[in-house]
Amino acid sequence: MQMHNTSKRLPIVFCLDVSPSMGWQTGYNCSSMDLLNASVANFIKELKKDAKARTSTEISFVCFSTNIEVNTPFESINTMQIPTFRPVREGGTQMAQAVLLSIEKLEQRRRQLENLEIPYYAPFLVLVTDGNPDRNDNLAQYNQALELVRRHCNSHIGASEIIIPFIIGVGSHIDAQTLNNYSAGFTRGYFPINGTADSARVQFNKVFQMIGNSTKKSIHLNGTAKEIIETIQVDMNDLLSEIVGE
Repeated sequence: MQMHNTSKRLPIVFCLDVSPSMGWQTGYNCSSMDLLNASVANFIKELKKDAKARTSTEISFVCFSTNIEVNTPFESINTMQIPTFRPVREGGTQMAQAVLLSIEKLEQRRRQLENLEIPYYAPFLVLVTDGNPDRNDNLAQYNQALELVRRHCNSHIGASEIIIPFIIGVGSHIDAQTLNNYSAGFTRGYFPINGTADSARVQFNKVFQMIGNSTKKSIHLNGTAKEIIETIQVDMNDLLSEIVGE
């Protein structure tokens, strides 16, 4: 990242499940990982078309299975190449450690920007999983992660402290209660991606398009930070109602 860029920043961490099941194609003509890769690619391509987003948006990827498989530094979307993620061959869904790392990275990035006297928008945490973390997660880590999410991803806390959570569950084997616990402070629930491959593709596209629009609204909308966050929250709940009703 070029240090002479003093634009107000929007840090985003994509916390992505790369467990083996993300590569399964049973009942689909493509895998969940294929759909995720396409959605991330479209997200980056669309934001690169926006001049202000190119200088403001910075992204880090945390990919997990049993272990943290990928942990990238924040990079400006302006210089970012389209990534391709692949599932590991063996592993579970130890999500809590990845959530802890993701929030730690966002908090650390905010401190870095403050030290550099660079302003920032409310950061995003985008979590995507198709697994049941309760079967694998360490209970202490899960409780710690849930407490951090409640502390940082609650719509009632100050705009200067909040992390906006986009919680996405793919397929029929997720643990809904866990994902609802992660999303409860900001929305009515997590975004479910399921059904046929065509249906899942449409749902993926809608959710990632909404994340892209939320990024642009953060950067372009006039108004207080609280007002912009509330606008994003309304959009998220509207889309959630639409997807659940499909």
